[in-house]
Amino acid sequence: MYVWGDEAWFASPALNLVQKGVMGTTILESKGSWMEGLDRYTYWVLPLHILFQALWYKLFGFSLLVLRSLSIFWGAVTVLAWYLIAVRVSGDRKVGLLAAGLIARDSHFIQVSALGRMDMLCAGLGSASLAVFWLLRERGLDRAILASHTLAAASCLTHPAGVLYFGALVLITLYEDRTRIWLRETALAATPYLIALGAWGLYVLQSPALFWSQFTGNISGITSEFTEFDRLSGLRHPLAAIFRERIRYLAAFKWYVARDTLDRCQISILLVYTLGVAAALCSRSIRRHPGYRLLMLIGSLYFLVLAEFEGQKLGPYLVHTLPLCATLTAAVSVHFWSAGGVARRVTVLILTALICLQIGYNLRDDNVTRDQLDALDFLKRHATPASQIVGGAELAFDLGFDSILIDDPKLGFYSRKRPDFIAANRVYYAGGPGRRRDTRRFMHTSSGC
Repeated sequence: MYVWGDEAWFASPALNLVQKGVMGTTILESKGSWMEGLDRYTYWVLPLHILFQALWYKLFGFSLLVLRSLSIFWGAVTVLAWYLIAVRVSGDRKVGLLAAGLIARDSHFIQVSALGRMDMLCAGLGSASLAVFWLLRERGLDRAILASHTLAAASCLTHPAGVLYFGALVLITLYEDRTRIWLRETALAATPYLIALGAWGLYVLQSPALFWSQFTGNISGITSEFTEFDRLSGLRHPLAAIFRERIRYLAAFKWYVARDTLDRCQISILLVYTLGVAAALCSRSIRRHPGYRLLMLIGSLYFLVLAEFEGQKLGPYLVHTLPLCATLTAAVSVHFWSAGGVARRVTVLILTALICLQIGYNLRDDNVTRDQLDALDFLKRHATPASQIVGGAELAFDLGFDSILIDDPKLGFYSRKRPDFIAANRVYYAGGPGRRRDTRRFMHTSSGC
């Protein structure tokens, strides 16, 4: 599968922590950007994924496969958590099994589960928090609150999207146990978040100025450096942000960049999920079911939060919403299956087509992967240990996380380093990350270097 540059960006600080005891990101050139000081302190992302990686590397060694296996593990946790959630809210194991199967077979879920990013760790911890709350709630509310919010706090310390699961826990508690919540329960829920903030704060205090520069720089978002949208742009136009949320889904399902018939058929998968959610909303028996109604409320919360607070409409965040869509689709499918007759036959036909499309898409070849391999082959044949390569950080998994390769889309504009080889990826043509807008002219005139 295609190696992403940010897999190397996020692997670098964890590898440095294991090898040098310093959580700095050395694969990225930070001089002259809001990433200044990144080689000493990694503040632009939340720390728990880096710490999990460091532990993982201590146990299994370092490689791209080991990095991705961490996401694969938490992908499995997410599937198990949603099986338990679906069984709990529906009271039907068939719904749980079908929901878990749809999630595990979903091509977008598989892709994020096989990436060395923090999204799946965030989703796994968050999904586990919901499952644990429902499993422990009947045995003791205090225990359920403390355990679930501890997992949700860990999710929040992995990626800001963890706030979705905090919001879901609050919604579930208010929906099912609002008469049982007093000061004690509120304090129990708040304790894990205060501990998490305190632990993170100790790291932030090592260099508050660098933290402010990096973290606020990433809040506006790398993509904002070469588009008109930043992460919080939705707050300036709330209604437009809701309408623009379609971009996240259509882009992920190849509506804008279809290369062939199979790509164009990907939109059918989104159509099935859309019909599943719409049928759940329109079916009186499902809509009035307490568990399904709660899932619909959680789904609405997720949709609105992502629409308003993630203005760049990035596809990996679908890993938080697609399990909800799959669970509601599973509930509708079991409902129509039970009806028998034509409804059962249509349900089987749609689900079979959906699974076949998912399998076909996952088995396809990737031209971008071949391009990466060709670039690596060229560099291995022509570069020497004394060469300086500027290029996509993803090449470091083969060339090594050392001084021979540095990811610097500014091409030495600030560092004044003159590379022997430039291996540009799509980020270089866009101009980020860490690039100020005043270097746009330089990037455009340097495309022939």
